[in-house]
This record gives sequence, structure tokens and C-alpha cells, in this order.
Amino acid sequence: MAEIAAKFGLSLTYLGSYFQKQCNESLQYYISSYRIRLIEHRLQFSDIRLHELASEFGFTDVSHINKFFKRHKGMSLKAYRVQKNKQQ
Repeated sequence: MAEIAAKFGLSLTYLGSYFQKQCNESLQYYISSYRIRLIEHRLQFSDIRLHELASEFGFTDVSHINKFFKRHKGMSLKAYRVQKNKQQ
């Protein structure tokens, strides 16, 4: 978020409050939700390995991305992929 604020010449505090006011959600929540949607898409439509997925999204290892994903979706990356493959 600091990079976004710097890009527009705004303070991090102002950017956060402005985004919250305009979108009725925090910038951090928006970014996390967007990342989740991207991860879901990659899991559903590619055969990318989980360690490659973790690296692509800037996580240090599979356990970190799995924890992030599970916190938001309530299931592991592997369980999500299996579920989506069964639906297709």
C-alpha cells in the first residue's frame, strides 16, 4: 500500500481513509480479496504447482499462501482445486 500512496503522492493514512470512504471497504481488504480471486482462477484453470503459485503471488512458501487462502475461503488450496475439478 505504501507503493500506491507514493505513486499518487499521498500519505498512507490519507489513502486508506479516502479508499474506505469511497468504496466502503478497506484498501487492505480489497487487495486481499482481489488476490484471492486471482489465486482461485489460477487453481481452477491451470496445473501450476502450489510452490510456483506461492512464488508468483509473493509468498515465502506454500504454507503461507495456504494459511492466507484458508483464512479467506475456509479450505486449503488443494481442497479448492479438487472441488473445482469435480465440478467441471
